Parts: sequence; structure tokens; C-alpha cells
Amino acid sequence: MLMGVPERRYAWRPPKCLNGAISMPSLAQITGSLHIHNFYIGKLKAKQEQLFYSDPELAMLLDNVAAVLSEHAVVLADDIADMEDDD
Repeated sequence: MLMGVPERRYAWRPPKCLNGAISMPSLAQITGSLHIHNFYIGKLKAKQEQLFYSDPELAMLLDNVAAVLSEHAVVLADDIADMEDDD
């Protein structure tokens, strides 16, 4: 639970192809998305540490954004594990 909001798992919404059909993202695409999430989580946490004393409100906001990205990263990691189990 984050700040009094119930935990919510985000359903992966596959992109629509040009022909209108729905296609599932590949394992490589989901893995890339997870790496991007982790990169920005690290950036946000580093910036939050820099701002902790000078601008505590912004530091708290950055921490909240990092927490949301972290929750989504967990979902992506679960999706990756499920896809690897299917192979």
C-alpha cells in the first residue's frame, strides 16, 4: 500500500499493430522496459538524496514517483518470469 492507496497491479496492454490486430510484446521488449524502469528509479533516488535537505517536498515527490516505478518494475519482472517459464 502506497500512501493509503490500495495496491494495484497494472495489466499489460499490448500495442495495436498497424493492421488493427493486437500483438503481445516480445520478451526483449518487456526486458528493455524493465531496464529503463530500473535506470530511472536509480536516477530518481540519486536526485532525491541530493534534494533531501534543500527541498524536502520535491525529494518526497521524487521518492513517490520512484515507488510507483518500482511497483511497475515488479509487475514487469513477474511478466518476464512467466514468459520464460512458458518457453
